[in-house]
Amino acid sequence: MKLVDADQPAPTDPAALTFLTMTTKPSFRAEFKAGEGGKTAVYMARWVNTRGEKGPWSEITTATVAA
Repeated sequence: MKLVDADQPAPTDPAALTFLTMTTKPSFRAEFKAGEGGKTAVYMARWVNTRGEKGPWSEITTATVAA
């Protein structure tokens, strides 16, 4: 995940993102600080199996952080 200003382009390289969490559930909730409202959160995801083998990256997904 990476936060960018609303007028900035989303990064396309997974290396530009920071690890957020591992989950076994189909959804999760990210928490943000009050001053981050209005920014764009950029996400990519991928599956990791029980042997630690990683699948391909998803497409980029973005969401606006609530103010």
